[in-house]
Amino acid sequence: MPHAQYGVDSSKVPETYIELFTAYRSWSWTAEGVPDPSCTCGMYAGINMQHMIDIGYIGRGIHGEVSLWGRLCRHTLGWRAQYAYPNFFVVPANMVPFDMTLAQQRLAMLVEFEVDIYLQPDREARVGGERIPLWMKNFGYSQQGLSWLVEKHKQWYIRKSNRTLAKGDRIAVLGDVNGGGIGIVTKIDGEEMYYTLFHPNVVYRKKLKDVVWNERNWRWETSGLGSMCKIGLGGDRCRS
Repeated sequence: MPHAQYGVDSSKVPETYIELFTAYRSWSWTAEGVPDPSCTCGMYAGINMQHMIDIGYIGRGIHGEVSLWGRLCRHTLGWRAQYAYPNFFVVPANMVPFDMTLAQQRLAMLVEFEVDIYLQPDREARVGGERIPLWMKNFGYSQQGLSWLVEKHKQWYIRKSNRTLAKGDRIAVLGDVNGGGIGIVTKIDGEEMYYTLFHPNVVYRKKLKDVVWNERNWRWETSGLGSMCKIGLGGDRCRS
């Protein structure tokens, strides 16, 4: 999570030195891997899972608990640490690539950390939600997780020809002059789609025809942010 989004001048934030501290964070998950030369991501984490849900970061991708140590700085939206390492990963099931070979390649990136990996069957993350073991340290891939994926993929194959965008789906917003990222669909209304991206209280609107399914990346994609909207009792108020 970029430091700029924490809204705090680090020079004014007190530093703390401790041996070990547990926090929670989320990551974007792409085939290219991280870190990206053009990204400012660092060792940032929220306070706990509920905190990550409240500030709208958990919907960005995989998430999990992390251990922080060394020099720690407390910010208004979480922590920034000198060192960090994941304790476990939770992967939303709808982020696992449709192609099993590609899925194994993606998961191999997480397996390298040698920590437990769980599947999140629900579209939205929630505290106490179901987690299915997928890869366990000192054990390897779980039959329970693999069987669940195989069965789910059978259903996806059946629905493949009728694939439609739905509320809760993730959508890759390809960057323009305003930037991009991973958004979450909040509403489908006729020929238009609404989604959140940078902040849960800011909604963007795009035409459904401008959203396409990328079979290679196994995701919905669109170019440009679209119109910014404020949705309230008085109706939608959007601007380009």
